Amino acid sequence: MRTGGLALGLALVCLLLTTGVVSAHERRHVGPYTFIVGFLNEPAYAQQQNSLDLTICKGNECSYSAGQQNSMGNMSMSGGPTLANPVVGAEKTLKLEVRFASASPVSLPIQARWGQPGKYVAYFMPTRPGTYTFHIFGTLEGLKIDETFTSGPNTFSDVKVIPGYPAEAGSSASSVPVTPDQLKAVEGRATLASGLGVTGAVLGLVGLLLGLFAWRRAATSSSGGRLSAATPAVEERLRG
Repeated sequence: MRTGGLALGLALVCLLLTTGVVSAHERRHVGPYTFIVGFLNEPAYAQQQNSLDLTICKGNECSYSAGQQNSMGNMSMSGGPTLANPVVGAEKTLKLEVRFASASPVSLPIQARWGQPGKYVAYFMPTRPGTYTFHIFGTLEGLKIDETFTSGPNTFSDVKVIPGYPAEAGSSASSVPVTPDQLKAVEGRATLASGLGVTGAVLGLVGLLLGLFAWRRAATSSSGGRLSAATPAVEERLRG
C-alpha cells in the first residue's frame, strides 16, 4: 500500500508539472517529434532576463518519468521528473532567431540544459513589451526543421511591462523602458563630455602657467636693462 501510494503521488506530480508546461507553452508535432516552446519564465517581462524554453521529445507525446536517470547516469538536476523519450544533441544542429516587430532578428545559440535531457535554452533579455517570435531551424537527426513559434493568448506569454512604483517625475509606469543600447549611448556621450571638460581645464591651466612664466621673464629682463643703463650715471656722480 505504501508503494502504491508513493507511485500515485509521483504520478500526480508528473501530471501537474506536465500540465503546467503545456498550459503556458505551445505544443506542436514536427515530423516524428513533439516540440514544446515558450519563455523559460512566464509571465515574461521587459528588462528582465529570460530565455527560450524548448522541449523536444520523440513521438506525439512527451512522457515524464519520476526518478529516471538521464543519459549521463545522473538524476535530473531540477529535482523533478525527467523526460522518458527525450531528443538529445539538438543544440548541435538547430539554430534560433528571435524576432520582434520590425527590428532586425537576433541569432542566439541553443544550449542543452545540464542534467535535463531533451530540454534547451537560449538566454536573452527582451527590452520591449509586445509579441515575440522564436524561429527554430536547421536539422534534427537528418530531418530539416524550419518552425516559427509566436507568443500570444493561444500560445505562450507576450512580454509585459512591470509597473513601477512610485513613478519618477514626468514619467509614468506604462512608459516604454530604455533599452541597454540607448543607456550605453547616453553613458558614452556623458563620458566623452566629461573627458573633454577635464582636457580643457588641464590645457587652460598649462596656458596660464606658461603665460605667468613668460611675464616673469619679461619683467626680469626689463629690470635688468634699467639697472645696467643707470650704472654709468651713478659712477659719473661718484667720480665727480
